[in-house]
Parts: sequence; C-alpha cells; structure tokens
Amino acid sequence: MIKFSVLLIGALLIGITKAGFGGGAGLIVGPMLMLVFPAKESLGMMLPLLFACDVVSLFFYWRKWDKLNIIFIVPGAVVGIGIGSIFLGRFDDRILAKMIGITAIGFALLQILRHQLMRRNKQFKTQLWQGILVGVATGFFSTVAHLGGVLTMMFLLVQQLENQVFVATAALIYFSINLFKIPVYLKLNVMNTKILLRILPFLPLIAVGTMLGVYLNRRTSAKMFSRIILTIVFLTGIRLILK
Repeated sequence: MIKFSVLLIGALLIGITKAGFGGGAGLIVGPMLMLVFPAKESLGMMLPLLFACDVVSLFFYWRKWDKLNIIFIVPGAVVGIGIGSIFLGRFDDRILAKMIGITAIGFALLQILRHQLMRRNKQFKTQLWQGILVGVATGFFSTVAHLGGVLTMMFLLVQQLENQVFVATAALIYFSINLFKIPVYLKLNVMNTKILLRILPFLPLIAVGTMLGVYLNRRTSAKMFSRIILTIVFLTGIRLILK
C-alpha cells in the first residue's frame, strides 16, 4: 500500500512540477521513490513517467524552441548519457542511493542559485563550449539520477528567452535526453517489462498532475511552493545518505 501511494504521489508530482512550476520533477520524485524502492528500480519507473510528460509538453510547444540551444546542448547530452551509463552499471543500489542523496542536496542548493539567476536583468550570450558542457553534465546527472534538468534550466534562464521559447526548448531537450536513455536503461536492465507493466496504470496521472499544476500555479505562490519542495528534497537527501 505504501509503495502504491508513493507511485501515485510521484506520478502526480511529475505532472504538477513540470506543468505548473517549471520542472524539477526528478529533484523530488526520484529521491522520494528511493525511500521505498531500490535505487535502480526507481530510476527505471521514473523514465516512462518523465517521457510521457515530455511528449505532452512537446505537443503544445511544437517548433517553438530555440534551435541554437538544441544544437549546443543535445549532442553534449548524448556524451553525458554514455558516461553516466558506465557509472550506473558499476554501482549497486545502496551506493547509488547514497550518491543520489548527496546529489539531491547539492541540486537543491543549485535551485536556490537558479532563483537568484531569475532576478538578474543582464542577458547571457550563449557560447558553444558552454552549451556543450551543460549538455554533458545534464546527460550524466539525468542518467544516474534524473537530476540533469536543473542545469539546463539555469543555462536557459540567464538567456532571458521568451516564455514559450524557454518552455519549448527545455521540453525538446528533456524529450531528447529521455529518448536516448531508454535503450541505455533497457540494456542495463534498469528498465524492463516488469517495471513498465507496474508503471503503466500510473501514466494517466501525468495528465491529472499537469492540470493540477496549472491550477496550483494560478493560486499558489511559486516561491512558497519552491521552498516546500526544496525542504522536502533536502530532508529526503539526508535520509537517503543515512539509509
């Protein structure tokens, strides 16, 4: 019953955070699942949910992305996925859970930096080498922990893109990364038929979470929501380290 409840809440949170509060789904849902499931199994269950959310997002923002950022980030992300797959294949669940706990705490702190970047008025000019490095780091952390989105969001935020361009660019990057992760996860048995069948009933909750996210976005302070999420992430990260 506890596992069912955690999966249900996790699926809803993926839709809520991506649709209503600018992403960061992996930051809270991944560590939360790992409190009750093995680390690699949690990663495998999250990927179909994240990918389904990416497909929905792309449907609404098709061809509105910034091509330059896609050209910079996605190739680097493919390299990062390759590096991440090596690490993922070598660590057992216990060590991986502790690593993700530490990473979650670090990325919670990065989220605070991200909010500081949002307050800046100075526009950032994209450089090729910066985009590639962001892509590599995003691909790596996304593969081992589904946490790479924070880096991409920070890189895009300082460029002050138009809202729709920003969301569309992020959506295509996440879609591409999660698409490339599918064969990697299948090869490493992080995702398999058993996991897909387990997660299938929860896929419709992505749509419910998306609508709920839009609703909450209109009625809840994004700042307050962010503080609650980051507090939960920080405490969950500590719990994973001590697990």
